[in-house]
Amino acid sequence: MRFAIAGNNVTAFNVLRELAGSSAHTLDRCALSGELAAAVIQAGIPLTLVTTVEDALLAGDVDAVIVAIDDLDESLRVVRAASQADRYVIVIPPALCSPAYSFELHLILDESRYGIMPLLPRTAIAELPLTDVDLRLDEQPIRQLSIDLSLSQVSPAELRAAVIQGLDYLAASGFHFTQVTALESNAPDGSLLSRFITLSAATTAVKPLPPGTLTIKPSTVPPCESVLQISQNNASSRNVCIVQSANVVERIVTVCQSRELCGKWMEAFSVTLELAEAVSKSLRRRRTVDVHFDSGSEKGVFKSQMTAMGCGVLIFMMLGMVAYLIVAQLVPLPNTILHILRILWITPLVLFLIAQVLLPLARGRGRHG
Repeated sequence: MRFAIAGNNVTAFNVLRELAGSSAHTLDRCALSGELAAAVIQAGIPLTLVTTVEDALLAGDVDAVIVAIDDLDESLRVVRAASQADRYVIVIPPALCSPAYSFELHLILDESRYGIMPLLPRTAIAELPLTDVDLRLDEQPIRQLSIDLSLSQVSPAELRAAVIQGLDYLAASGFHFTQVTALESNAPDGSLLSRFITLSAATTAVKPLPPGTLTIKPSTVPPCESVLQISQNNASSRNVCIVQSANVVERIVTVCQSRELCGKWMEAFSVTLELAEAVSKSLRRRRTVDVHFDSGSEKGVFKSQMTAMGCGVLIFMMLGMVAYLIVAQLVPLPNTILHILRILWITPLVLFLIAQVLLPLARGRGRHG
């Protein structure tokens, strides 16, 4: 597969380096800037550079585009342009992205003929199956999940990135956490000492879940490879290795060529961002908060809208029928007027039924247009 890359997010460096050294895939065009360009120059990686993003993603010999742009609006614009140009798209999420970003990304996937994959931190988990999005752990023998991350630089962007990274590792367990508790300790000068985050399920949940904990601390020592520690009920434990230089190109190719897998990765991306938003709420409110998951699927939004409209149409049909019968019984009206009233009564139902085929028609036109 022939790849192009556009952006400035240094998180894409490992993927770029892997592609540059691959014998099965090629990295044809690169539009780099910022920290990513500096990292490439420092590492001395030989690349074919182009001047604009459009030169990278619209070249006729490119199969897939890696979008590593920190600006949210520009990232979505480039993803949409690459998708409309019939390219596979791999997205390096911007550090400050929110659930709204994943929602827009999911809408682009629904309109696209080709796969779009958000490259999540969990790709560094060594045990993650190639064709799955989580570890599918059995919650019965597990007492707790935990992971510790260290920060060499404490800035809002770095801290947000560490939170998303750690939450994604915990969410890769496959557990459906619905509550978040975040605690933060600061020095007298306001600098961060530690941030402790606990993920759990509500006490009223049908299936109890073991909690997951994430600890983030500043450190002057360069960050080393982390582990996801799984504590068992029998007092034993095992570590799931997280390899920051993990090979991900094979996974990218596998996921992008399956729309089903792309959908699963997109849903996992949304879950991680919803958990991150809940962390921010918990810190502001200084208490445990519930996580409100909201699917970004266009199909899901369409179904919700149709359900609400359907309820309204049913109420109108019932009340309209009663009103029509009363008027027709009490008021001597010409047959023409009665026919018009019947047409007005049935029109909302007809329009509602026609609306049911709008999404399939739109998606079909998107695939063949």
